[in-house]
Amino acid sequence: MPLTIVKTAAQSAHPHEEDGLGSIRARRNLLAGYWAGSLIGFTGDDLGRYARDLHAVDHVVTGDSDVIARLSRDLATAGHSLSKTDIEAALRRFHAQALKDTGCTE
Repeated sequence: MPLTIVKTAAQSAHPHEEDGLGSIRARRNLLAGYWAGSLIGFTGDDLGRYARDLHAVDHVVTGDSDVIARLSRDLATAGHSLSKTDIEAALRRFHAQALKDTGCTE
């Protein structure tokens, strides 16, 4: 599911996202949000809102624990039992996809 994310530095709530890994991380989070939101049952505008909300969660603490906790809770509430390991693997897949989509390397 390709996403197109186009923002200028002035439009970004988090200017650090405009550089390399920040934009990769933002894209990864959106991909994860669309994946999880689809599993939860969101569609249309609600799905997009969920993906953006998941990305916003990533700014609570350093690292992935905030995103993993949110995904775990939301997916469990919707009846999906995914382990932390499953969610971490999904985030790695989405990170690789984000790198591929943007043509960046780490």
